[in-house]
Parts: sequence; C-alpha cells; structure tokens
Amino acid sequence: MIRIGIAQTDITPTQPVWLTGYGHRDHKSEGVYQALQAGAIALTSAADEVLILTADLIGYGLAFSAAAKMHIAAATGLLPHQIVLTATHTHCAPFFYPWIMPGAVEKDYAAALFQQLVHLALAARNNQVEGKISFSRGTSTFGINRRLPDGKGGIIFAPNPDGPMDRALDTLWFADRENRPLGSLSIFGCHPTSLGDYLIGGDYPGFLCRALSTATDAPALFATGCAGNVRPWFNKGDLSGFARPSIAKLEDASRAIAGEILQSGEHAIKVETAAMRIATTFHQLPYTDLPTTAQLAAKAAHDSHPLQRQWAQTMLPLAQAGSLPGSCPQEIQLLQFNPELSAVFLGGEILTEIGLHIKEALQPSTTITAAYSNGLIGYVPAKETYDLGGYEVDGSHFYFLRPAPFVKEVEDLIVARTLDLASQGQ
Repeated sequence: MIRIGIAQTDITPTQPVWLTGYGHRDHKSEGVYQALQAGAIALTSAADEVLILTADLIGYGLAFSAAAKMHIAAATGLLPHQIVLTATHTHCAPFFYPWIMPGAVEKDYAAALFQQLVHLALAARNNQVEGKISFSRGTSTFGINRRLPDGKGGIIFAPNPDGPMDRALDTLWFADRENRPLGSLSIFGCHPTSLGDYLIGGDYPGFLCRALSTATDAPALFATGCAGNVRPWFNKGDLSGFARPSIAKLEDASRAIAGEILQSGEHAIKVETAAMRIATTFHQLPYTDLPTTAQLAAKAAHDSHPLQRQWAQTMLPLAQAGSLPGSCPQEIQLLQFNPELSAVFLGGEILTEIGLHIKEALQPSTTITAAYSNGLIGYVPAKETYDLGGYEVDGSHFYFLRPAPFVKEVEDLIVARTLDLASQGQ
C-alpha cells in the first residue's frame, strides 16, 4: 500500500510586483484576477519515495531550483533526486529569478516563495495516509500549434490546425483506503498564455483546478506538458491570430477541460505502485556557434531592441573572459509507477514533438510528459522545426540568458537519455 500526502498553499504576492513571461510590460501588476497556488504530493511506497511540487509560476531558474531542492531535502530527509519542481507556466506570475525581462527580479517574493515551498513539502510529507492511485487519459480540443509555415521557407506566429499537438489530457487520482478523494494531478500540453495584461492569475490551469476541486472536494493540482509551440486559441475559425479572451470566457473554457478530465476519470485504471521508483539524470544540451566579442559589443551598444541590448551587455563580460558556456545542463526525471506507467519531467520549454517522441519511444509503457520542471532553461526545439527556424528555434534564447540557440540534435539527446533512465528499471 502506498502512502499519500497532499498539501496546498496560496503564493499570491501581497503587493504589486513585476510580472514575467512577456517582453512588453512596462510597470508592475495592477491587481489579481485569481490567487496563485502551489501544491505538493508526497508518495511513499515500499520501494521509493517521491515529492512532486507544482505551482502557478512561469517556472524556476536553475540556481533557484537546485537551492530549493537542497533545502527541501534537508527539511524532509529526502534526496534531491526524489524531489520534482514543476509549474503551470502561467505568464501572469511574479518575476522572481534572473532572465531578460522588463522590470526587476522580485527578491522579497523569491525569498518568501523559497520558504513556502519548504513548508509545503513538509506539510505533504507529514500528512501522508495509506491510499491508492488511479490514472485516466482523456483528450481535449483546447489549444493549437502556433507555428504556421509561411510558404517562403519560414514561419509565422499564427494558428496552425495541421501542426502537431499532444492532446492527451492525463490525470493521476489519489484516494485513501476507503476511496475518499485526496487530490489529483492533471497534465496537459498547452501554453497558459490566454491573458497578458497586468493582473496576477493562474490562467486556464488555475480555473481548471478550481473546477476540479469543487467537483471532487479535494485539492486539484496541474503541471503543463510539452507545450513550447502550443497555445490557447479562442477565436476558432479565424486563422489570422490569437484573440485574448475575457476572464469569463477563459473560465468557461477551463471548466470545459475540467469536465473532460472528470469524464475520463470515470474510467480511471488502478495504478500498481509496489515497485515505484524515481530516477534522475543531468546532461548537456550544446549550443550552436557562440557569438563573438565583437558581435556582442556591437549589439550591446547599438541594437534597437532594449532587451537584446541587455542580453548582449550581460554576455559581453563572459565573452571577454573567454567563459561563454558551450552547453546548458538539463535535468530529466523519470517517475516509474510500474512497467506500464511512467511520468517524465523535463527542464525547459519543450516543443510538443519531443514529448510525442518520448511517448512513442517508451511504448508499450504509457507515458505522461511534463515540461517546465527543475529549471526553465529555454525553448527546446524539435529537430523537424529547425529548417523553418522561428522564435522557438533561434529567436528566444536571449530571454533565458543563453548565449546561443541549441543545436538540432537536442531532441535525439533527450530521448536517448530518457530511454537510458527507463532501462535502469528493467
């Protein structure tokens, strides 16, 4: 019998803060349309222990993630590799660790969040009871690929109904020995970028979780899947762009997804957990050709884009010292409940094709894929996207303080390392 503990807490800032996720904002938040939440799930089987934390945040910096895991490990007695930090990736949450964005890092919020995550982990660990897990997979029509070929060898940012998307709507259901709900964790691969102004909130995952929690009378948590090139689409039938919904329309759409989850939950299958294990690996994702000192100096002085100038000014001292890194560390975690069901947690904004590739590679095992975990290292493009280029491939790395885009081979590297983790349990 597995032991399960679930805890949840409010992480909404108590005063106006700089928000992150969009490069156009020029002042702090103006209010809250929905409180931000964080949750933790503690699982203890006869074979292993794992602690999954998820929160209404953009993600975590590598340094923040590593430090948080060490402090949580010290507080709980777990090892860092047994701890998963993932996020909903809402773009209406505080700017709390360094990257290239308007405004400034909210250091006080970061310090408070750090402590909240530790306390949340302890609460989940201290609240464990004997229980059981079940799994359901539904589908949702919410979301669409946002990379549309322009017919000229490039890409435009527009709805692409024929583009790839993982529509699996996965949920882990947790209950006590008497089948009373303890909580749930849902995973879906669509960017929470429905809204983009100055109000704090959790986007569709926040409304979805509230609807599920009301229906089940238990905490509902969410982690975003491989959604790097997938976003909400509210003006269906209009392929010209992406309309911003009203909050009411966003809430209605989120409730519809919650309904799809509840419907799939009626056919949930029991998950055997006696051999549950979690394994972690770090590997390097190489960059393409690094910028020269002269290129960075010119951009730092003359680029018309202020954020590009800021990036170049940050990279220039590293280049002058000959210390620009040639690769970026990525963490991959594999939570294997049994040979038939696994969850993979990946660092970065993983494009949907990579998540689908992992699921195919791990067959016949059913695989859940979650991105935005343990370090928001940047967009990680699929190899088939490189020929057309575009924002995710070669136009976004500077936001994440990366000196250059990743090489085309990163998809194969990630799949191979994930397969290595899976083979360790065989």
